[in-house]
Amino acid sequence: MTYLRLGIEPIPVSSRLASLARLLPRARWNRIRRGVYRRAGYRCRICGKQGRLHCHEVWQYNQQTGYQWLRGFQALCRDCHNVKHILFVPDTLQRKRLLRHFITVNRLSRQQAEEYLNATQRLQQRLDQRAWIVNFGDYNWRMPPLKSVQQRRAYLGHACPTQRRSTKNQAAPLNQEPLKPRTNCRRFNQEPSG
Repeated sequence: MTYLRLGIEPIPVSSRLASLARLLPRARWNRIRRGVYRRAGYRCRICGKQGRLHCHEVWQYNQQTGYQWLRGFQALCRDCHNVKHILFVPDTLQRKRLLRHFITVNRLSRQQAEEYLNATQRLQQRLDQRAWIVNFGDYNWRMPPLKSVQQRRAYLGHACPTQRRSTKNQAAPLNQEPLKPRTNCRRFNQEPSG
């Protein structure tokens, strides 16, 4: 298939809550997204629409190592942003409308769009089969201290910490204590002792 201006991005089930928008304090996230909008000229980077924009996090996945990292951000209109996440849209009417937007922006036939959507769904299933280690790239240092179990689980993308690289002899990001590895993943939902 040729280059697509607007693609569909699968998100692994193990890291759906790992998002800077969810983890950063609201004021800090607003500074980031406003900067993204300003750099985009207050237009959607894909279709050029003006109006209310969404800040889309662009992730890259390495299926061999199980690492996912934040590559950057895109200013997108509501329709383009929803197309990026069309795999998680349960409403069939909205999904059909978004598929029409996808076809229009990419100048595809209905058959080409369906083939691309099916291939993306297969990729989604492959990504869901493993736990992912989340790396926020240049934004790791902006992460708040992770005190609660829910924050740790979201930061780790619900991955078992024993599957992470050893943090021994590695510097912790600023303003964050290193996470202690556990030996039993089922006990990860409990508060750490000591």
